[in-house]
Amino acid sequence: MKAVLIFLLKLALTGLCLWWAFSQVKLDHSVFTKPGAVDYRWLAAGATLAGTSMVLHGARWWFFLRAQSLPVSLGRAVELTMIDGLFSLASISGLGGDAARIILLMRDHPGKKLVIAMAVMADHLAGMVSLALVFFIVSAARFESLANPSILGRGVIHFAWFYLGGGLAMVALIFICASPPIHRRIHDNGRFVKWPMMKRIPEIHDVYRKNWRHALAGLGISFFMLTAYFSSYYCGLRAVGGTSSYGTVITAMPVIDSISGMPISVAGVGVREKLFEVLMNDLAGVRPETAVAASLAGFACNAFWAGLGALFFLKKRDRVSAAELEACKKK
Repeated sequence: MKAVLIFLLKLALTGLCLWWAFSQVKLDHSVFTKPGAVDYRWLAAGATLAGTSMVLHGARWWFFLRAQSLPVSLGRAVELTMIDGLFSLASISGLGGDAARIILLMRDHPGKKLVIAMAVMADHLAGMVSLALVFFIVSAARFESLANPSILGRGVIHFAWFYLGGGLAMVALIFICASPPIHRRIHDNGRFVKWPMMKRIPEIHDVYRKNWRHALAGLGISFFMLTAYFSSYYCGLRAVGGTSSYGTVITAMPVIDSISGMPISVAGVGVREKLFEVLMNDLAGVRPETAVAASLAGFACNAFWAGLGALFFLKKRDRVSAAELEACKKK
């Protein structure tokens, strides 16, 4: 019941954000009333880049699984990543995709739930680190472009600074606490002896320090993944008639992605469109109707590949019951 109420709240926020984004849109001068104006060649390019991003996401997770000595093929990691995308779009909770990945891989490797869950967490942490680094690099390189935003745009950028900066600090703290000297000191004199998992989790994290080559490879792939993902939105912009530069989209996307990735709305819909509208107008004077249409086009390119995850999910070995999904999210 609680999960349903959370979903209904997110659905309401999604509708509110979409209404807010569309409140500035002049439909008479947009592709929303002229679908023939869409350049489907750019849309196809965006879908191709979105698919590349999906494969690279699977490859990133695969390196973190390899660091934990889990014998998982690259193809299997990509399959599960696409199923993750499907559940992230369709599930009541934003954790549905992660739960699906954990459950399905547990079927292949029984008894490895904690290790698999930590690999999923490491995958998210790598995404946080790469996104934060891209944001700070872009902010430094294009400081003048970000210097005079609107009031709302300024608030969004400041929030991204604190949010992503805090994310980097959290990742650093996790690995400091997982280091053997600190870990031994924390658990000295039998502290947390009643909670063995409190000792086991840092030990699993420390594997990434020992197998740093795998962790570094996963982090490196993450930058290519983000480039492909952000580029799919540039293609979406061109598909709906936008003419802004590639650099403008790359400047805006780290902020947009970091905030829309928060569990505020369903799959970030509505939040992403409003942020795209605000930042693209601040950076390049893009009209609201073009910005909102571009955001929805980019989202459609990526949702297409998440939808294809259903083809893998239809396989007998990968079917997940609602009870399994809820049980995994609660544990």
